[in-house]
Amino acid sequence: MMLTRKPLLLLMFFSLLFSGQAFSSGLAEADTAIMSLEECIETALSRHPDLAAGRADLVASEARAGQTRAGSYPSIGFSTGFTERSSTGTGSSEGSWSSAITLSQLVTDWGRTHASLKRSLLDVEGRTLELESIRSDIVFEVTRLYFQLLKAGKDLDVAEETLALNDERLEQAEAFFRVGRVSRYDVTAAQVSRSNANLALIQARTSRKEAMTSLKAAMGFTDAPEFSIAGFEDDPGDLSQEDLPALERAIEFALGNRPDLLSYKVSLESAENSVTLARLDNAPQLYLSGSYGWGSSGFWGQDTWRTGLTLSFPLYDGGLQREKTREAKANLDGAQARLEAYRQRVVSDVTSAWLAASDSTETVAAAAEGLRMALENLEIATGRYQVGVGSPLEVSDATRNYTEAKAAWHSALYDGMTARAALEKAMGVTGR
Repeated sequence: MMLTRKPLLLLMFFSLLFSGQAFSSGLAEADTAIMSLEECIETALSRHPDLAAGRADLVASEARAGQTRAGSYPSIGFSTGFTERSSTGTGSSEGSWSSAITLSQLVTDWGRTHASLKRSLLDVEGRTLELESIRSDIVFEVTRLYFQLLKAGKDLDVAEETLALNDERLEQAEAFFRVGRVSRYDVTAAQVSRSNANLALIQARTSRKEAMTSLKAAMGFTDAPEFSIAGFEDDPGDLSQEDLPALERAIEFALGNRPDLLSYKVSLESAENSVTLARLDNAPQLYLSGSYGWGSSGFWGQDTWRTGLTLSFPLYDGGLQREKTREAKANLDGAQARLEAYRQRVVSDVTSAWLAASDSTETVAAAAEGLRMALENLEIATGRYQVGVGSPLEVSDATRNYTEAKAAWHSALYDGMTARAALEKAMGVTGR
């Protein structure tokens, strides 16, 4: 079962299938590096600006919690000053010093500081979950585009093979035409097919460059030097139905582990706390204060002490607390509704991803069978043409069917692996 393995199981699985050189010194090496999927992900997680922004938001949230916590600690202050007074009648002047150390400590505010601190800590937890969600998105996006780049590379291989097949066919048609076995039509038909194949090759090269650009962007490294990615073993048997958990188990796991869903749960708890905080808005505040002062004509002298308790509370706020409480309750109702809506979205995401991953096994098998038959048909058509009983149209159709079948097989294979990565993400496994 996939759920019993470590997070990022999909990435560990691919480490057995991908081979590549170590990328220890990064993309700055003079030779073109070969990067595996895991190395691309590590690069993204170390330098992606979205993650850097998320970490900064988390640090800021932790600092706000620290500021709230500081309100429950004593505060100590010091002040000193010198004042000089003069008399116009006598013409004399006299100076005096005044210095003091003051202490203030909140004794109780009937739970308001505690509720404020709880809200700040919930914000920290929410920011932490948001950072996990960003990480999950980045891991999946790099994985998806890595497979897209592999697919684009395979499409380029198919385009090159198609051009080679058409070159061979054109040479054969020209040779047959020179000895009078075929008409000029066979040569021109082969030339048209080769021209189309050459155009497809150019487009495949462009698509691969675009896929590489997209992967670099997903890694947060758009100006990265050129690199290659490790190859993939085309084995349809790797997409086994046994690798997938039961749908009910996948949904259950997602509801307990999706960081974005957990963030909504934290938001609900924060909204509940805000109702409590609003009700405490007019709670009394009891402070203990004290001061020690000194000063006279000299800096030292005439010591004075003062201590006391101060109780303060509003008598009338014009209904402000009532409206704050009403607002907090409305926000709580909204948080409950949003949580339920997102819970349903998670269930839908997991179901769709599970169905796509489940169907991919049959899709790959069907594509593999289609490729086998297309290759057999191409061999038959080519053989018939070589002995003079086949037509150029028959060979052209067989070649096109073969290349399309091979491209469809690669597409099914990589789309299937992407579907499994999407299921990992929908369940809340990826990036945690």
